[in-house]
Amino acid sequence: MKAPNLTLKKLPHLFYYKYEAFLRSRGGSDGGIGVRMRTIRALYNFAIERKIAKELEYPFKIYKVSKLKGRSLKKALTLEEVLKIRNLDLKKYPWLVNTRHYFIFSFYTRGMNFADMMKLEWKDTDQDKIYYKRSKTKGNFKIKIVLPVQEILNHYKEFAIDTKYVFPILLNNNMTPPQLENRKHKTLIRYNKELKEIAVICGIDKNLTSYVARHSFANCLKQKGVATDIISESMGHQNLAVTQAYLKEFDNSVLDDAIEILV
Repeated sequence: MKAPNLTLKKLPHLFYYKYEAFLRSRGGSDGGIGVRMRTIRALYNFAIERKIAKELEYPFKIYKVSKLKGRSLKKALTLEEVLKIRNLDLKKYPWLVNTRHYFIFSFYTRGMNFADMMKLEWKDTDQDKIYYKRSKTKGNFKIKIVLPVQEILNHYKEFAIDTKYVFPILLNNNMTPPQLENRKHKTLIRYNKELKEIAVICGIDKNLTSYVARHSFANCLKQKGVATDIISESMGHQNLAVTQAYLKEFDNSVLDDAIEILV
């Protein structure tokens, strides 16, 4: 039997609750269900623009797709774990030197992301500051060069390759945008793979990735009692809600410690 065609008009907001329940019964997660719902919502918005559907009947005013966010817990490092990585003796693991430097550099530059590190040029540094524009938000940053960052800069000055870039990721100065993207993709895969090696060596039972440096920076500041608004400004967040999401995991650990008092 052929399934009937459903028009947007025949799909009131109750349909989406039932459809969500159906998907969950088949093992669907928030993230996967959210992808399906956002696709339908995009089609509905397009239909309204084309005068095929009426805004008055728009079901997503009641059924909120925003609640369907993947809830994978980000695992920030403690300062002690960051110091384990920073102080790790890599004589037995020389192939991990660049990866360790990238992670520590990112942590001590307020969580600079990999794409911005990759494109960082020597002219963006002076005696005690780094200047760069974040690719994602276009925000301008001026960051003090602290000792761990200076040590890494000194290393790459000593072993510099013949390019304008600080890190040996981009191998010539005239790469096209597709070449840049391809190089970033390949290097980032290797970087994340080697971070997991470092985690094992350091005895860190967390999924260590390039993004963990930024998340850990925020949480370590919170551990040291730095106010949330200062953390937010240091990371270039446009509102406190984003920063609070970063710090939620740490706040939960504080609650867990508080419960221990009652035991």
